[in-house]
Amino acid sequence: MRQVQGLNRVPSVENYDLFNKIYQKSKLARTQQSSQDLLYEGDQYRIQQSQQMLVEYLKDLNEMIEDVVRLVDQLHSLNEQEVNSLFQHLKKQLRNLKSVIQSIMDLMLGKGKSPFQAQKPSHVNIVMVNTIRTYLVEVYIPNLLETAKYALDNFEGYKETFLKDIKIASTQLIMINLIFGASVDIDKNSLFSLDKNHKDWKELYQICERKSLGDVERINQSFNNFANTILIGHAIMGKSSRFKNEILKKIQLAINSVYYQIFDAKKEAFTNMSQMKAQNAIEVMNMIESPAIKKIMAMAYPKIKVNCKIYIDPVVTPISIQWINNQLKTGQLNKVTSQQIKLINEELHLDPNAKSILHKFDPQKLRIRILCNSSIDDTSSSWFSNQQQHILHDTILVHIHGGGFIAHSSSSHQSYTREWAIKLGIPIFSIDYSLAPKYPYPQGLDDIWQAYNWILIYCYKHFDIQPKRIIVAGDSAGGNLACALTGLAIKMGQRVPDGLFMAYPALDLRFNFTPSYLHALTDKIISHTILGICVESYAQNPLTQLSSDPFINPILLSDEILAKFPPTRLMCGTNDPLHDNTWAFASRLLKIQKNVQFTIYDQICHGFLCYKTIKGMQEIQVCIDDAVAYMQELINLSKS
Repeated sequence: MRQVQGLNRVPSVENYDLFNKIYQKSKLARTQQSSQDLLYEGDQYRIQQSQQMLVEYLKDLNEMIEDVVRLVDQLHSLNEQEVNSLFQHLKKQLRNLKSVIQSIMDLMLGKGKSPFQAQKPSHVNIVMVNTIRTYLVEVYIPNLLETAKYALDNFEGYKETFLKDIKIASTQLIMINLIFGASVDIDKNSLFSLDKNHKDWKELYQICERKSLGDVERINQSFNNFANTILIGHAIMGKSSRFKNEILKKIQLAINSVYYQIFDAKKEAFTNMSQMKAQNAIEVMNMIESPAIKKIMAMAYPKIKVNCKIYIDPVVTPISIQWINNQLKTGQLNKVTSQQIKLINEELHLDPNAKSILHKFDPQKLRIRILCNSSIDDTSSSWFSNQQQHILHDTILVHIHGGGFIAHSSSSHQSYTREWAIKLGIPIFSIDYSLAPKYPYPQGLDDIWQAYNWILIYCYKHFDIQPKRIIVAGDSAGGNLACALTGLAIKMGQRVPDGLFMAYPALDLRFNFTPSYLHALTDKIISHTILGICVESYAQNPLTQLSSDPFINPILLSDEILAKFPPTRLMCGTNDPLHDNTWAFASRLLKIQKNVQFTIYDQICHGFLCYKTIKGMQEIQVCIDDAVAYMQELINLSKS
């Protein structure tokens, strides 16, 4: 039997009348005007035309969905109880989708009471609504058609895979329903609602370098080979998580590890991701932290002279959720207040014996990994046995790893941080902050804040490091924390980093809809369920005010704080669900005339700095080198 890719196949529907009817409607919809063609500025008549056009498009879409529901009813004739229960759930989500679309149409036609913030047709964000409509008619519905048609033709041989496809499709539809309704109320002046010829976009293009890593087919194949190892992990953990008994779970892990090296793990992985629970996500994402995998990964790391870990106590008054909410209540959180920073634990940090216990493992303390390819002259430590001439380091990099706030460590990110340390020739302080959900916001941010202040105040007492220049870098969740740290230093009147580098940062955890979030529906690295788990885990403190806190959503940092930001460099891939965060933050900085530049890599997904591993994407070396070049540029700018 031929291999079926289900929801990821290009549609090739034929024969059946109902299939042909839906497919022809889908083809016709694709010839309709794009989202940007619906934009007309200043011409009231053409604005009304756009509104009327969108209503017609939505009518067509609702008819198409009704046809899909009838198709689902046909599949009920298979008389399979398990299948029918799944299809009942799918039908429910399709009905919900129809309801959302009908509510938008009623609003556009001035009928009834609007369930949205928008109360008039002129308030509706036509571009965002049409973006999701286009995704439905061009991607989601054709893929669902292909899956259903193949099931009718080959049900007995396809049943198990088919059940997984329907589970995945239903979960995707839940997310589509959420973002479809939310798209109505997106600010019509937001960056992604503007025509690409708008001056804001033209200015952004001037500071953006678009880059290809090579032939598209070769890059896609290389990524798929790498992503397959991730999918195998999802499939293995998904199967094993069903066992409560630890012994049975380990046996199942061993069996699945062999099984999915032989058989395709893709479908099982996507099924697992579509129904993933928080603990399951944490286990999968932390597989690279297991001792066995760490040893394998380390074989590909370049050798480096200094790789040590230190353990520190808090240095300044902690950043607590109570302090944050008090600041919000008084309107001070997003302002430069230059509060006097109060030192704590001074007797510990100034103790003559502090140096001897700095390297002593202590799980209750904050861990920082130091990487450097030359001596940092820690004369008290036996593992720096080669006494060399003192080299006073006056430039350092503070690194904050990614992992969705719930996973990873400084160890698993050495695939690129070691290269950075070697090529930049400076010490890197990579911070192992506390992870959610055990330690929700703002604990991770406070850990970063404590480490940063320790480096500023006490580092020179233990190492030949007196930083005149500090670059802060972070990827993904680490990009969020790096940006928040920079904003916090500005707010509190602390020494501001001299440069900020962020790779594919998660800067808006509110996840207000922008087009790139649609990638999460089929993404192999961060699916929409994983994104949701990461945000819920990090922001689970009941006192967290997710919608208004700029230190959990750095995209909300005020112009007053951003005005004091250092030169900033960013990078991201076009296929990343967080792709739009990079453009949006660059736009904020550009509007207040800050020094900002960024690189966008064609056909590249989220988390790419970590792809260069054994059996990974060697093409990512270009991105690692580009990051080095950006950080070297930031260092040079700080010298001028």
